[in-house]
Amino acid sequence: MIDISFAAALPAGGARVLGVWEGGNATAAARASVVAAQVERALAASPSFGGREGQMLTLLAPADTTAERLVLLGLGPFGELDAHRARRLGAAVAAELGCAGVAQLAVDLDLTPETAAAFAQGLVLRLPRLSPWQTRPEPAAHPTLVAATLRISATAAAETQWRAARAEAGGVLLARDLVDAPANVLTPRAFVARAQAPEALGVRVDVVQGVDALEAAGFGLLAAVGRAATEPPALVTLTWPGAGNDATPPLALVGKGITFDTGGLCVKPADGMERMKGDMGGAAAVLGAIHALAAMQAACPVVGILAIAENAVGDSALRPGDVLRSAKGLTVEVIDTDAEGRLVLADALAHAASLRPRAVVDVATLTGSVVTALGRHMAGLFCADAGFATALRDLGDAVGEQLWPLPLTADYDDDLKSDLADLLQCAPAGRFLPDALHAARFLQHFAPAGVPWAHLDIAGVATADDDRPLSPKGATGFGVRLLTALAERLARPAP
Repeated sequence: MIDISFAAALPAGGARVLGVWEGGNATAAARASVVAAQVERALAASPSFGGREGQMLTLLAPADTTAERLVLLGLGPFGELDAHRARRLGAAVAAELGCAGVAQLAVDLDLTPETAAAFAQGLVLRLPRLSPWQTRPEPAAHPTLVAATLRISATAAAETQWRAARAEAGGVLLARDLVDAPANVLTPRAFVARAQAPEALGVRVDVVQGVDALEAAGFGLLAAVGRAATEPPALVTLTWPGAGNDATPPLALVGKGITFDTGGLCVKPADGMERMKGDMGGAAAVLGAIHALAAMQAACPVVGILAIAENAVGDSALRPGDVLRSAKGLTVEVIDTDAEGRLVLADALAHAASLRPRAVVDVATLTGSVVTALGRHMAGLFCADAGFATALRDLGDAVGEQLWPLPLTADYDDDLKSDLADLLQCAPAGRFLPDALHAARFLQHFAPAGVPWAHLDIAGVATADDDRPLSPKGATGFGVRLLTALAERLARPAP
């Protein structure tokens, strides 16, 4: 992570970033700077630069300053620079200058403590990153930016805001690293080991690992999914008690952690199977959120539950037609071994229910169906509690992790009726039916009754095939900031 600092005066050298409002009006800081005349001349000579959000105009080797270059940054409409816009602007600067030979930024944009921290977070989130497995990366892709100083008079307030924003960004980067890791590196055992990291921040970590141990504890669905792999499945429970001595029940976060998904005996096509190393994106988001909340010493008690396994092919693999007993006691008839995610989530949700939470959110790269419906820019939201659904959507909009509501009604229950067991895992093959909706309805049978529960299907947004406003190509870390924001909101007193 690049070094971020806040100061009343900016250091010499590097690139200096000054702001221009939409319409071409320089900010007060730009007009008061020693290069004000150069800024005005540059604006007059560049009529196509109108100060629209994210536009940039660069002046190399400017006179009358020690800066290596001046960057005029479009801020959008005057008076509308909130935290979300500031975050996007920081990300735009990182995308433009992160690999451009610039080592240091000096940012002078008339920012408040909140928008300064958000701008800095955008820099961190969008900075291009190198794969640790490339021994000879392209020089043009090598990040050069190592530090940024933001001018602000209220430095102490900005530092306070940044501590929380930095912790959140660290959680996102952790989740991205996990999702990007090859499956031969992030094995089930390795994932369990990585999940121990928050212990240093005061998080209690409890692990039930191995097929026998899981079955003895009642987690028959998770055990069955992971039993053919060479490394054992596990259920990891991360408990953050909250820094505020809060006696309220915890928020429970549940994540699907399939470290590689072959599809099992219902094996996937070879085309695109390499992407299945990221089938643990939900668990990565939950781990990242727990890490962030502990690092920022969040007041809200939170429990994270990671259902970790590899869905492999082997002589002990789960079979279509098997009947399994879940942690809740319900029996499930298996139809498709490539629909393993809902099985491991079902046991994890039943475990969450036993902890008597105040609310539950599960996160999973669960279905291709949701990608067909929503594409790769928003996640599917399934929630029967209208107030909770609205709160999640509003938080998603605020942090740039958008959710779209999809149906969760009893109309789909007939499709999941079994003649052998309490439930079908999914609708039988050959039916052209809405799998994302079926999966959510299946999971609802295992969610705790009487408390808000939401299911987030992030199959389309956990990774990106191209650069996005707040993330470079690859794993996005989707869900970390949303879950963190939810916990922070729950910690605030009701109005």
